[in-house]
Amino acid sequence: MARLASIRPLVLLVALSTLTAAVTPQQLASWFSSSGGLAMDGREASNLASLVASPLTQCGVTVSTLQGLKDVLYDHSTIDLGMADVRKNIIPLAEHHVSPDKLKQLYNVLSSGYSISGGLGLPKDRAQKAMLEFVLNLGEPDQLKALYQVMYGYSGLGFSQAQAQETAVALTAFGADALQFKESYKAAVGKGATSVRALQDATEASVKANMQGLVRRYAKDATAYTAEEFEKYYPTGWLKEWDTAPQEKRLASDKKAYTASQFSRHFGSAWAAKYRTSQEATQRRLAEDGKTYSVKDFQGYYHDQWQSKWSNAPELACAECAPYIGGSSLAEVVV
Repeated sequence: MARLASIRPLVLLVALSTLTAAVTPQQLASWFSSSGGLAMDGREASNLASLVASPLTQCGVTVSTLQGLKDVLYDHSTIDLGMADVRKNIIPLAEHHVSPDKLKQLYNVLSSGYSISGGLGLPKDRAQKAMLEFVLNLGEPDQLKALYQVMYGYSGLGFSQAQAQETAVALTAFGADALQFKESYKAAVGKGATSVRALQDATEASVKANMQGLVRRYAKDATAYTAEEFEKYYPTGWLKEWDTAPQEKRLASDKKAYTASQFSRHFGSAWAAKYRTSQEATQRRLAEDGKTYSVKDFQGYYHDQWQSKWSNAPELACAECAPYIGGSSLAEVVV
């Protein structure tokens, strides 16, 4: 036991030193300029490395993290982004801890045809653009597919493919329950509502019903509200405000912060009970002054612009969370 006690502080020290030196400017410049990396000009690579080394380190990003993202983004058999677009998007994706698997899943739903896999069948350029927007806004592939399938196809509502594509993409950004959308739309039409009115009613009902109504987002006052509370806070145009509002995350037993949708995937059928009783995570991001701020701090620093600034800022581990280390938590490394 004494030997184990003496080892633990050393393991912790090693883990912490790994965190503080997750990636160096030299390592980044070498990878940015390599043929297996971003194939950048040497001077351009060095300049970029100097600029992003500190935020990437604070986010726990390593060269292997970047390599995994580049491999899936540049894969000519799937997503097939051009190198210029890979260079443009890879740092924000890494700073927001987007997984390569999430990118592939979203792109597959967006680009594959309905008859093959129930996907939206978007052209490559549109699928690529939508994928990049969705992953940064926490869009869920399964929800996108479910929404599209209640609108289009054999058992859908009879929307044209173009309307179903556009509407499913918009509702996935809101976060909407597919079955509630279908039933509310049918009910509204059955009562004589126009298609425009039915769409509005079904959209609002499905957003309120999403994830059992437990989803909360941060309004301009940096307070988290459910969809129903958002409607009261913003009597007109609440959906537009909801669309741009950051999502709440809650702390799980693994010392990581998750949205309601992520809780449902992580904990299965028990997710709602666990989510209700879990602590609200104090999310933190890096502001443009290089300092770490919470949601409340961002609101105080940027005022009415804080939500858009927050969405673009590098994401750090929450105040209650184990630190990121190369995409893993400190607790996972120590254990």
